[in-house]
Amino acid sequence: MSHEFVTDSVTGVQGINGSGKSTFLKMISGYLSPSEGSITYSINGKEIDRHSIYQYIAFAAPYTDIINEYDVWEMYAFHVKFKTMRLRMTVDEFVSLVKLDKTKGKQIQFYSSGMKQRLQLALAILTDSKLLLLDEPTSYLDEDNKAWYTDLLRHHTSDRTIIIASNDAKDFELCHQVIEL
Repeated sequence: MSHEFVTDSVTGVQGINGSGKSTFLKMISGYLSPSEGSITYSINGKEIDRHSIYQYIAFAAPYTDIINEYDVWEMYAFHVKFKTMRLRMTVDEFVSLVKLDKTKGKQIQFYSSGMKQRLQLALAILTDSKLLLLDEPTSYLDEDNKAWYTDLLRHHTSDRTIIIASNDAKDFELCHQVIEL
């Protein structure tokens, strides 16, 4: 497959289970190397070394790890040590945004799958990254939280390339195009 992903675009990637959607995102992120072909990264026409691409990427997926021994305040503080956020906000503002106000002191390992998913999505979407990769972003979210996700993403699409891999048509609401694997 040959495709160019451009800034200010939201692209969906769909396909049957096992078609390679997650593998595709892992290759784009640099986590996996392609067995054939190549991936070229550039910003404003300047090529980016694939070993440096992590600086420009935010990634959220049900299988990506967060530090389970941390609480949400510690996780946010840890994240902002390595990544710049798109919005200036306090930890308490972030916690309120992800609707985890009532979890003070509770380790992430005791969160529900939906709570963990909201945390991962907010950290990725709010990271000031040129490339945002989302794999099955609403897999553990109920209907209210799917609306929360769509609203959050809608407000943070500018000046970045977003690729969403999913089989849920609702995940593609903001997509300009959808590619079939």
